Amino acid sequence: MTNDEDQIHALRAEWLEAAQSRDLDRIMETYYPGPEYLAYDVMPPFIFEGWDNFRAHWKNFFEMFDADPAFERADTKIHCSGDVAFSTGLTRFVGSIGGKAFDIWTRETLGYRKFEGSWRIIHDHVSVPIDLNTGIGVMDYKP
Repeated sequence: MTNDEDQIHALRAEWLEAAQSRDLDRIMETYYPGPEYLAYDVMPPFIFEGWDNFRAHWKNFFEMFDADPAFERADTKIHCSGDVAFSTGLTRFVGSIGGKAFDIWTRETLGYRKFEGSWRIIHDHVSVPIDLNTGIGVMDYKP
């Protein structure tokens, strides 16, 4: 494993801890600050352009939960070249919103860029598979 890969794994660990504690400032430190940030998420409006818009999305996301959510990652693979990198893997999140519990595994592809000597997430793409017979997202997949 390269030093860059180690740094990205550490960034992902920081993201995980921040997400589970609903620490908005801390999680936003893992993202590339600026208008070029781009995210595709499973929640509407699905496309978030710019760091400020994505911050507002995270704030809303954290406020929805009845208690701190739990996150888990699996099958993470990291590929680095120079000052850009990407990772692929699965992310599980478990929680309760309005008294309704959920346990969902998503697919995730992240793009990274070095910013002032540190890796930051510059692109986030989270999705679930679609059942083509029903047109409904598959929410009960377990790896």
